[in-house]
Amino acid sequence: MLQAGRYHTLRVVKHVDFGLYLDGGDGDEILLPKRFVPRDAREGDEIDVFIYHDTEGRPIATTQKPFGAVGDILSMRVKDKNEHGAFLDWGLMKDLFLPLSQQRSPIRVGGNYLVYIYEDEMTGRIAATEHIGRYISNENLTVAEGDEVDLIVWRETDLGYAVIINNKHEGLVHFNEVFKELAPGD
Repeated sequence: MLQAGRYHTLRVVKHVDFGLYLDGGDGDEILLPKRFVPRDAREGDEIDVFIYHDTEGRPIATTQKPFGAVGDILSMRVKDKNEHGAFLDWGLMKDLFLPLSQQRSPIRVGGNYLVYIYEDEMTGRIAATEHIGRYISNENLTVAEGDEVDLIVWRETDLGYAVIINNKHEGLVHFNEVFKELAPGD
């Protein structure tokens, strides 16, 4: 099943003046706009694309690489905001929405905020949240002592820096183990 907010390899179904239609499965076709079409693309070829929703809620494909996909935790810059929420620079032509209800801190344009990218269950659209704690857990660890891991600084605590491990778990790096100043998102 085709999921928004993720990468897919899709087969070219047909050329049109404004791009390509890709096989989205179950008879659905997904538009890859002309500006993102590889030069040598032909019907039957498979293309790696990222799927998201256009401004009207329709699934659309791009060969652009966003800064993150569904399930990723990363620091993103606020491009704009209004009374409904903030718009984050996602690396795509369309910004990623951070609803007001998903904000924990005062948001300012130009600021960077640590967010989790998720698919909204009600709308199916991709959005961001600062409520990261509900998406990480140490209940079933997928890492062991000595494993190499990816860390993202989450917040400063009395003992050190709370970190997110591999986008899945919470950990702590003690102040005496850090030799430079860190900030959320590092």
